[in-house]
Amino acid sequence: MALNKSMHPRNRYKDKPPDFAYLASKYPDFQQHVHTSLSGRPVVNFKEPEAVRALTCTLLKEDFGLTIEIPLERLIPTVPLRLNYIHWVEDLIDGQKQPRRGIDIGTGASCIYPLLGATMNGWYFLATEVDDICFDYATKNVEQNNMSDLIKGKQAWTKNSICLHTG
Repeated sequence: MALNKSMHPRNRYKDKPPDFAYLASKYPDFQQHVHTSLSGRPVVNFKEPEAVRALTCTLLKEDFGLTIEIPLERLIPTVPLRLNYIHWVEDLIDGQKQPRRGIDIGTGASCIYPLLGATMNGWYFLATEVDDICFDYATKNVEQNNMSDLIKGKQAWTKNSICLHTG
């Protein structure tokens, strides 16, 4: 996991990368993707989509109490980078703790931005998605985390729809 100086200062992973050995001991689904390098360190092969998915799901569960499912055929987000965006938005609104409303256009199967924003800050989101499979997963992920009061899903235009802008 490449963590570097461009990580947001409040990002929990900036100075303390995930402890793969600890996470593997706690989460059997993740354990099968952790291997020992020649130097004896636990490593994950980030070229394996199954391993990236297992790490993403494990970090969301361990660090945010979120349970999600993501199909291998769709984008699998990395938690540290998505967390950066949430922190940058916090900076833009100057840390004001009043309820905020956001729109995530193309939320993907994970619905990660709304789930993180709602969990961390109580933000409200409209999460839109055009892909049927992603929309179904995103809806399930919101529901199974009891976030339906903060996150509303909306299936956007289908591939056959046309959007005309007049003005």
